[in-house]
Amino acid sequence: MTEAGTGALRSRLIAGLLMAFFYFAIWQSALMLPDLGSEGVLVDFDAFYIVGGLVAEGRAVEAYDLSVMAGIQRGLTGQEGFMPWTYPPQFDLLVAALPLLPRGIAYALVTGLGLTLYLWVLAQLAGRQLVPVLLALVPPIYVTLTIGQNAFVTGALMGLFALLTLKGSGRAGWPLGLLVIKPHLGIGLGVHALASGRWRVIGLALAIAVVSAGIATAVLGVQIWPAFRQGMANAQAALAVEFYPMFRMTSVYALLHTLGVPPGLAIWLQGAVALGACALVALSVRRGLPLRHTLAMACFASALVSPYLYDYDMTVLGVGLALIMGDLRARASGVELVLLYALVWVAGGWGMIHAISTAGMSWEARAAHARETLSYGAVAYLLLLGLGARILSRPLRGGVPA
Repeated sequence: MTEAGTGALRSRLIAGLLMAFFYFAIWQSALMLPDLGSEGVLVDFDAFYIVGGLVAEGRAVEAYDLSVMAGIQRGLTGQEGFMPWTYPPQFDLLVAALPLLPRGIAYALVTGLGLTLYLWVLAQLAGRQLVPVLLALVPPIYVTLTIGQNAFVTGALMGLFALLTLKGSGRAGWPLGLLVIKPHLGIGLGVHALASGRWRVIGLALAIAVVSAGIATAVLGVQIWPAFRQGMANAQAALAVEFYPMFRMTSVYALLHTLGVPPGLAIWLQGAVALGACALVALSVRRGLPLRHTLAMACFASALVSPYLYDYDMTVLGVGLALIMGDLRARASGVELVLLYALVWVAGGWGMIHAISTAGMSWEARAAHARETLSYGAVAYLLLLGLGARILSRPLRGGVPA
């Protein structure tokens, strides 16, 4: 076998082992919590499952009521902490079917299908660079699959937008429009489409958003929208008082907040960073930078928009890396590549690192420790963006990307 053939076989073997590990972790997570509230534990997926039940009972509006969500969850766990609901009504429709299956089966099915779609999109974008991309993404993928978050779906939608844009297809408006379930993650992509003059894509995305809103209104009632707005207002207030685990967030707001910056100033600085990131995306497109680079920038910028961004949302980072990993590896030194991987692991895995380091503590002690912890994930993400920009600014060392 030739050296190239051996390398390809080795890459397939490593990719297969990583994927097997991911699916095994989903299976284990589903077995550990087969029913809602098993062992007095709730993870992010359980909020989806609870809201799905409320929607099925015709009580979707109550999902945005803090007292209702707190009462349900505290009754299951016996703890004061709870997960409020802030998703758009379109996502309410998607979770409505979850209670049709037992919790463990629903968890395994939804998370497994989301992971499959995400991995397929990464493979299409990364090509021969899939293994390096997967190795970099182990922490955020693991975090996502052990809590059942929807980051695989949002990451896959962003990746599909990039894939269809690379092909020059107007159908890129479909995934962009479907990102209405987490609209802040589509802003960087929308700026890219606008700067590129892709009006068909923008029109299709807007049509999907409007039609889906109409369907949600027809099914859930007009009153769902005031309830959603109240849920958003509650989330903004909760951000200001550290209700959410800031140490797990990767936003500029979270970093500033954990450094002691007043919430009002922190949110203004977050907004300035978001505007600057989107402006850079538009400028890079207008200057004719390589399409893969500008799409990666759009993904990275989308993760700089909202103050509410967690470690699991670093699946977005994976899409950007899949687009440019070949160029990074062709330009970076060995030390820089190690540093790049380390920064991705911290950005996408700081919550997991914290959980391991505080294992054995009581829930109250862990919560107190978390409130005193800096948002190292945000630090790592900003450093990662700076390092990536520095590497890509160099000429290729040997001609073409690996």
